[in-house]
Amino acid sequence: MIHPVLSGLLKWIDWNLEKIAAHALSADEVEASVDRAFLLRERRDGSFQMFAEVPSGHRIWMIWWYDREDEPIPDSFGDLEDPADFVITADGGESS
Repeated sequence: MIHPVLSGLLKWIDWNLEKIAAHALSADEVEASVDRAFLLRERRDGSFQMFAEVPSGHRIWMIWWYDREDEPIPDSFGDLEDPADFVITADGGESS
């Protein structure tokens, strides 16, 4: 499995929690999937798309980006020693 270079801290706010909840996923499941990545690719906008597995064995797509202090938009967590990585969304796909 591929282990993406994440800071180890994922940033959760109402916006991304609502997005993953709409796909029947929890923050705990998404965080656990980081160590179970099968595919990682960088997207044109600088974010990353990762195909991974949650502990139940269900596979998901997660999109995230590095949230770094040198970005023009300030970090909403304030001053963190290790800046968090921001989850844009995670989706387990729809069953047909």
